[in-house]
Amino acid sequence: MSLHPCLQRLRPPFATRPIERLVNAIRSAVEAEYRGIVVYGMARFGKSWAVKYLVNNPSWMDESFYCTNVIVPKSHKRSEGAFFSLWLERFSMALPERSTPLDRLARLRNYLISKCNEHNTDLAVVFMDEAQRLFPEDYEHLATLDNELADRGYMLMVVFVIQSDFSGTVMERIYDGNPPPHIRGRFLIRRHEFGGLNGVEEIDHALGRMDVHTEWPANSKVSYSQHFAEKAFLDGWRFRGHAAQLLDKANELRQANRLPQIWTWPMKSFEVCINFLLTNIA
Repeated sequence: MSLHPCLQRLRPPFATRPIERLVNAIRSAVEAEYRGIVVYGMARFGKSWAVKYLVNNPSWMDESFYCTNVIVPKSHKRSEGAFFSLWLERFSMALPERSTPLDRLARLRNYLISKCNEHNTDLAVVFMDEAQRLFPEDYEHLATLDNELADRGYMLMVVFVIQSDFSGTVMERIYDGNPPPHIRGRFLIRRHEFGGLNGVEEIDHALGRMDVHTEWPANSKVSYSQHFAEKAFLDGWRFRGHAAQLLDKANELRQANRLPQIWTWPMKSFEVCINFLLTNIA
């Protein structure tokens, strides 16, 4: 039997209220037929966690769609055609060394169309993590790709996931300079701030995922909470019953360390905390 997910080094994500808010923002942008939405937030608040969850759980849209993600590497410059190569490498698609940028564009366009057809849809949602690393020229390439897909009856939605610093401003600007109207209007109008858990209700909801919406081993109907505290669980205990207590203790720690009392709980900190409580204390 494999190791329990809560004991693995890279633990799987689970749905939270911040992820639900992100879903609503993306749905709204798609309905308005924008081709992009900028999602920003501070480090360790769970943006990449949310991307991983949404890519692996495609039931969050009310329609069929193809969903994938691309991590933008750090680079000081990008040669012509390299932007499309980045995508093709993500999809493990090899190209001859002497292929032209137009060859790579066509290969990527045809790949996305084929994946849409596999999913019986005309919508492709692509998360671009670390999107603050994009160059202005990259947006022009995205516009070209979008035009190529739209001309064939397919819609591209790009979710630009970017990092913010502690002041709440973008650490590395999403666009170096003033984007031209066709780029701003297409990709950069819609924005969504990704935050942490707010208040006892959202903590209760997250803890409740451990009680009900998790299962291990597969098809066992045994939730994570039941696995680690079986006797207490069968006697009626639920992890979500400690939501208010957990928030109170967190507030006490913040007060003791003279931290602001108006705050939102970063997902990384919260997940490590509840994972320790469930696997070591419960």
